[in-house]
Amino acid sequence: MLIKCYKLNQQISKPHFFILSKGNNSGKPLDAACPNCFVCICKTEEEKQQLYWLFYGLWQGSFFHPFLTGSVISFIRLDYLKKVAAMALEKITLQPEQFNKNISVLQLLEEKNKVIMEQVKLIKQAKKALMYQILK
Repeated sequence: MLIKCYKLNQQISKPHFFILSKGNNSGKPLDAACPNCFVCICKTEEEKQQLYWLFYGLWQGSFFHPFLTGSVISFIRLDYLKKVAAMALEKITLQPEQFNKNISVLQLLEEKNKVIMEQVKLIKQAKKALMYQILK
């Protein structure tokens, strides 16, 4: 695993994902690059999936919050991000089966969350349509 600052338009051939570095969502893994992110370069696709979901779990659990710095726009320093990731990797290597079970549950919950968010979006559209129908 190699984590470094991402430079815009950088070409990466190995499996990789991005990690948000600024704002209250610092540490959130991303599929697409953004201006304020790190890139995590992995050896294999399997390692990428494992690390992506590890960072997702760390982000969801607010494990990066104690390391955020900045008075106006918070951000996480690369060395702190690496330290948190290294600590988490040590812990999951002790219980790989439990980690895999937890990742499966996280993935299922994320899918359910996407479905619910889509339903909320459709409900908002229906509300607008009802009001436009009355007030046109």
